Amino acid sequence: WLVICGWQALVASSAYLSANLILALVAMNNPGYSPTQWQGTLLYWALMGLAILGNLYSSTILPKLEFFVLALHILGFFAFIIPMVYMSPQKNTSTQVWTEFNNGGDWPSMALSVFVGLIGSVFANNGTDCAVHMAEETQGADSVIPWCVVATSVLNGMLGLGTLLSMLYVTTDIDAVLESTTGQLGFPFMQVVLDSVGSYPGATVMISIVIAMFIFAVIAFLATASRIVFAFGRDKGLPFWQTMSKVDSKTAIPNYAIYVLTGVACAVGLINIGSATAFNIILSIGISSLYSSYTITEALLLWRRIRGDIRKPSEMAGYTWQANELVWGPFHIPGVFGIALNAEVSPDAAHMNWACLITAVVIFFAVAYYLVYAKKVYQGPVVEIAPYQIS
Repeated sequence: WLVICGWQALVASSAYLSANLILALVAMNNPGYSPTQWQGTLLYWALMGLAILGNLYSSTILPKLEFFVLALHILGFFAFIIPMVYMSPQKNTSTQVWTEFNNGGDWPSMALSVFVGLIGSVFANNGTDCAVHMAEETQGADSVIPWCVVATSVLNGMLGLGTLLSMLYVTTDIDAVLESTTGQLGFPFMQVVLDSVGSYPGATVMISIVIAMFIFAVIAFLATASRIVFAFGRDKGLPFWQTMSKVDSKTAIPNYAIYVLTGVACAVGLINIGSATAFNIILSIGISSLYSSYTITEALLLWRRIRGDIRKPSEMAGYTWQANELVWGPFHIPGVFGIALNAEVSPDAAHMNWACLITAVVIFFAVAYYLVYAKKVYQGPVVEIAPYQIS
């Protein structure tokens, strides 16, 4: 349930961010324009519609589209970074970038402030397990999927670090950026790009690359989330599992899972019309649920290895598995801890971090559903074996 709710939130979050990025870009180019929440919601629904069309009617070309997106992702990185850094009229010194820290939330120590700052990086790393949930549709999944996860993490980690350092060097006046039109809308990086290149058309093209990547992410996230819902429905772990476990007879795509995920995302989008704060509170489950599920899963895996229920890392070929067992704790536990903190010491209701409460509610309903009904039908993950695998 944590994984499903987390991915549902990721689908909604990526569409929501894409819609608001588009509105912020319009506002940047038209100083007199002030975006409204209903406009953001309409764009949000339009992007969800695009995602469902991409998953239902373009499934055969989706793998080819992903190759195009990968090329755009890598080339777009250079198209974004090089002009911004080269054309920036002013830059911070290395001393300022590497030695100056800002405790904007007035936390008792800089260490706590750093943990709070992890939330942005943690959110950016969500979705690295995308390929895992598409394993049943991947040839040679036992070797391809682990390499996909590692390659995704390494590549995006390097590109993300490069982007972060570039932004730190060219952002010379943080307060001015935050007070700009796009900064007030929640996207101060747009003003940084504009200040660096000094051209509205140039900045628009560069920012459009970022928006395009977010839109493609909506399609990919919906594809992944639908496979998770289908798989858990097949295991009889969800309400209406009989419907959730069905796939299209021609394309083998879990259409009903796609319909449900899109419907839930669009219904939740109605909340944004009345209160963007309430909408963001619901979306906050995306990070907390996924990272909680990662930590729980890896802790149980390590526990079973120690008990001898499954092979220990030392008994497996190579060093990859040993490294996996050593890094899960140091990486995920600080992330989960940082997710639970607020952006400032004494926030009001609008700026409170509600992720822990929403996650607790999900856990409560999951346990209640299991005790009331699921324990009668749920017997663990279903393993489907193709005829050629039976000896």
